[in-house]
Amino acid sequence: MHTPFVLFCAGEDSGDVLGESLVREAVYLGLIARGVGGFRMQAAGLDVVEDYETLPVSGFLDIFPRVFRLKRILAHLEGLLKSEDCVAVVCIDYPGFNMKLIQMAERLKKPALYVAPPQAWAWKSSRVKRLRKARLAVLFDFERKFYEERGCRVECLQHPFPRVVGSNLNSNLLLLPGSRKSQALRNLPFFAAVASQWHSANPSGRITVLASREALVEPFARALCKSCGQKIPEWISVEIPPVDAAARAAMFAEYSYALSAPGSASLELARSGVPLVIAGVIEPLTYFVGSRFVKTDFFALPNILLKRAAVPEFFFMRGGSRQKACIDRVADALVQCNTETSRAIADALDETFVNAKSPESLMLEFLGEFVKRDAH
Repeated sequence: MHTPFVLFCAGEDSGDVLGESLVREAVYLGLIARGVGGFRMQAAGLDVVEDYETLPVSGFLDIFPRVFRLKRILAHLEGLLKSEDCVAVVCIDYPGFNMKLIQMAERLKKPALYVAPPQAWAWKSSRVKRLRKARLAVLFDFERKFYEERGCRVECLQHPFPRVVGSNLNSNLLLLPGSRKSQALRNLPFFAAVASQWHSANPSGRITVLASREALVEPFARALCKSCGQKIPEWISVEIPPVDAAARAAMFAEYSYALSAPGSASLELARSGVPLVIAGVIEPLTYFVGSRFVKTDFFALPNILLKRAAVPEFFFMRGGSRQKACIDRVADALVQCNTETSRAIADALDETFVNAKSPESLMLEFLGEFVKRDAH
């Protein structure tokens, strides 16, 4: 007896956020959703086949210790895609795996949807030609134009981050070191040093480190202990944000300042109007490759969208000799942030979000040939 299923692959928390509603809709349409994804996709009904925690990586050096585990997981997913029961594949971000799955789906003549495809507009634009047979769903209009001009079938998907601007004026500082464990643990000592300076100048302020999922709480706590003299000070804590995007935005509104790693979290904060600085500590090899091949003027997503240095961004090579000077620069940038400028940035970002397709409509169109029901 055949049991048709849709294969899903998301290897990072940002993809897990996007995939949640897509999985939920596939299940609502009466199909089995199977593959890899985080706790949000699993809660939406994903039948998970591999441990998600192996997947999030940041930089070349993070991949080497996991290469055999990653190859095994990819082989498992490829085997599922080859199965007669697999009717389609939905890939979300994570190009290291998903470009291979998309190409395999093309060879097998199976429908493929790629949500948040590679940022070919930033580097390795040659990847576009391998995506022309797939259906693409992007989050920003400039991405749609980029792929459309190169012969791809592409549409815009509604962004999951709502616009909620807070009004609190306080000294509370939010730290978001990253959702990939290795990336976050590189950033945390630096972020903790900036937070210590902040606390010295603002002793009444609350400082919170956000761990995007439960599995990161203990590693974050250990890293803070090591950075703060073997004991976490009472003025700093580690918390998990709400799963619901609107509740998360309401939480952000309790903070008047934020220091974030680059990525989707920085965009979510910027849309919330929180005064923000973006920073990251990068491995030397990744820093070298990125500086040579990345074509954008900025690394922070809000600045890429606005095409200007709207949000201060700082990136430092790990092991650099000017660590103290770097800490001072980021701390000074935080002090200079203000609510008026941040709200203007949030307004400007709103203009980059076009009318787009809902996740429900996207999945209904993509999977419509496999189900029979009235559109909702």
